[in-house]
Order: sequence, then C-alpha cells, then structure tokens
Amino acid sequence: MDQDLRMSQSVTDFAALRQQLASAPCLSIRQPWAELILRGRKKVELRFWSTRHRGWTWLHTGKTADEAAREEFGLPPLFTGGFLGAFLLRDVVSLDDERWDAWRSVHLDAGPFQVDSFGWVIGQVAELSHPLAAPGKRGLYALEAPTILQLSARQFVGEI
Repeated sequence: MDQDLRMSQSVTDFAALRQQLASAPCLSIRQPWAELILRGRKKVELRFWSTRHRGWTWLHTGKTADEAAREEFGLPPLFTGGFLGAFLLRDVVSLDDERWDAWRSVHLDAGPFQVDSFGWVIGQVAELSHPLAAPGKRGLYALEAPTILQLSARQFVGEI
C-alpha cells in the first residue's frame, strides 16, 4: 500500500477525464491543503469518515484559509472559495498510530495520531487553468448540473 502513495502520471487524456468528472462528487478542502494536493506534496487527505467512492473527485476550497499553515509551507496568498481542479481518489485507509507516523510526510499533519482517522489516498491531480468561484458544502457532495456545465467549459493546466 505504501508504494501506492506515489502520484500517478500526469493526465493526458482530458476528454476521458471530462467524461469521468461529469458525474464525479466534490470535496471541499481548506487552503493551503488543497494547493498542496495540486502541487503533489500532499498525497493523503485526512478525514474522520470514510467513503465507498473511488475515482475522480472535484476539488473545491472553502472561503477561509489557514494562514499560519500557508506561511509555514512558504506559499503565496491562495485562491479561496471555489473549484481548483480534481483529484483521483485511489483508496481510503483506516489509520493507526504506526501508519500515521509513516505517512506524516504525505499527509503533512504535524500533530499526534488522531483516533478514528482515515487517509484518503490521492493518485492523479488535474488543476483548472483558472479557478471557478462558487460556494461549497460539507462532506462528499454531488454537483448541480449548472456547476458541472461551468466546470466542463474550463480548461485544465496542460490541456492544449
């Protein structure tokens, strides 16, 4: 499983990606964690709940950021309050004390092990060339048709 923490190759088939994202759910992740996912530095998202969903997931960020963490990671001011791109959710793993510590460099939480936590293992990422400002929701949620249409009209970084 630990070998699966390596990011997959870059997305090259954007038509196939768009098809998969047409019915993909969305997850809101606070900044700077969302940006660190896009940059490939954060490969495991921590949650206190699991999901059966595996596959492409839209990446949204809320309106507020953890400014102290942003500065700690040396990041510039970041976009908040909308869609940044998408990520491939490869697996969801129940964490124990040993795995928490072993995966610290990929989940980026400096704190102690948290009971009942899950690691959402991220494979590929696809960043939108220009974020889309929009409200989000808690949990893993379905997008409404107008939002999907707006997102599908956006270009991804690396798309010709």
